Amino acid sequence: MPKPHRILAIDPGTREMGVAVLEGDAVVYHGVHVFLHRTSPHAILREGRTTILRMIRDFTPDALVVEKTFFANNRNAALVNVLADEVQALGRRKRLTVLSFAPSTVKKRVTGNGHASKAEVAAVLVARYPQLKGYVVELPKWKQRFHANMFDAVALGLVALDSL
Repeated sequence: MPKPHRILAIDPGTREMGVAVLEGDAVVYHGVHVFLHRTSPHAILREGRTTILRMIRDFTPDALVVEKTFFANNRNAALVNVLADEVQALGRRKRLTVLSFAPSTVKKRVTGNGHASKAEVAAVLVARYPQLKGYVVELPKWKQRFHANMFDAVALGLVALDSL
């Protein structure tokens, strides 16, 4: 029996970055990395690289999946694009299989609807992984938005597992 794939999934952002590690049918790790040192774009990129390298070292994944980012004419969007490119380059340097999916593709594969809301994605993931239920039940809206980063990463990892 072959060893199940271990996936490191990243939902990049400039304030928070959703992270998840999936192996086989299990979510091994899930969380949201908050960028504390937002003094400059360089500081955000440095902290992002450090976080990804630590996760690669700690979880030894076979593959890395990053949500595709979209181009827009503002500073944050440009920084997210650079961060996503950096994460993928780190994965390639560490000789991981690197995958990337658009948010609509992830939503379509997880919920059957490419235009599903974040709440709909979270509901499907909670049904599959009951340990995530505490991140959606009776939480204030701001906390639900915060944890949506983590749900996006888990959904990415699930799609990547199905693609390998």
